[in-house]
Amino acid sequence: MKTKWITPRTEIETFIPNEYIAACWGVGCVVDAANQYERSHYSNVRGDNGRLLTWYALGCTHDDAHCGNEANQIVYDDNNDGRADRMIETGTDGLGDLTCNIIGMNIGDVTIGSYIHWTTTSGNRTWHHEGRVINSVPGHPNASI
Repeated sequence: MKTKWITPRTEIETFIPNEYIAACWGVGCVVDAANQYERSHYSNVRGDNGRLLTWYALGCTHDDAHCGNEANQIVYDDNNDGRADRMIETGTDGLGDLTCNIIGMNIGDVTIGSYIHWTTTSGNRTWHHEGRVINSVPGHPNASI
């Protein structure tokens, strides 16, 4: 059998991620303030007596293990422009991933140090969250690890 000499060559592959995450920040819900909001604000759902129920009565409660954990709110940069485009809450109590809706400002304008309000919804329940945005990777404010 004859062998054929092939000139050695080097091929370089360029890594192209399928989803780019440039904003490396986290925000945990301030659960005491959020629970107070839920206790004092009413939903559009009526109880058996015909009165509107508070969000808290509907089961909209906050705790440190779920929305209070800053690692459970994940920020995505879908446009690869270095600005946040959406935020998802993970680590919910059996509700799956929930879309976070920033209130009062565009998510792309959120920066480290911003105090933000956001909501998440599942079924007829809406949670009202608030918290301060922190740098989740100190020393690397614009690059995910």
